[in-house]
Amino acid sequence: MAFSQLKSRVLVAIIGGPLVVLAVYYGRWANLLLLLAIQAVSMTEFFSMSKMKGAHPRSVLGILTGAAIMLDTYFWSMAHTAVIFAAFLILTGILEIWQTEGSRFQNLGVSFLGVGYIGLLLSYFVAIRELPVGLNVDYRQGGFWALTILAAFWIGDSAAYFIGSSLGKHKLASRVSPKKTVEGAVAGLVSMVLVTVAAKLWLLPEWSLLDAVVIGLICGTVGQFSDLVESLFKRDAGVKDSSNLLPGHGGIFDRFDVLYLTSPVVFFYLRYLSTLAR
Repeated sequence: MAFSQLKSRVLVAIIGGPLVVLAVYYGRWANLLLLLAIQAVSMTEFFSMSKMKGAHPRSVLGILTGAAIMLDTYFWSMAHTAVIFAAFLILTGILEIWQTEGSRFQNLGVSFLGVGYIGLLLSYFVAIRELPVGLNVDYRQGGFWALTILAAFWIGDSAAYFIGSSLGKHKLASRVSPKKTVEGAVAGLVSMVLVTVAAKLWLLPEWSLLDAVVIGLICGTVGQFSDLVESLFKRDAGVKDSSNLLPGHGGIFDRFDVLYLTSPVVFFYLRYLSTLAR
């Protein structure tokens, strides 16, 4: 990695890292605004990549719908999300009648996927942060839950990179991400479980050891699949990064790609299967 690129990566991490940590820990409006911004920019990048394939999605309507779903998650625990998404499908389908560019299947498919994959799935990270309210747990602990998930990804990603670069010999998914290896993936998985277990011992007495291990396994498996799915989109669009917004890091969609598939799985486990839910 060139020194200038490394310098840019470190600078972005120094500035952006504490802002993310503080917003997630505090929760409430700070976390909501942070996730709304991440969601809007990620959807913008996603729709922009789709245009490289000839699609003409309803970008603005999609972004507004994603925001509505996230607000519904925060204020009403997704009580209206099905109605919001159905309304989006109906309105987008009607508007497509007057669309003169692109394939109808492609236009509608990308519009629906953008709202579902980013707008809906990312909203579950807000749901995780607010979950202590529904489980009669100290609200501040939700900040540690969410930060534990982020820390697991950050540390696991670093472990996967260094172990994969130095010891990796077996390709994980060469068609999608040629540099990822099985050895790196295993290192990432083990590291994420260690992070969640350490967090349980030091910060999260309300989690059982089983909860910590399961959540670490979810992050280490589903999270890495989430990263690969995002790589699918980029490879199909023929780009290295979703955008150049963050020097040395790529786009917002790149930075938070692990959250899309992982957030709903972690939420459902905590809400319905964990020790806290019993």
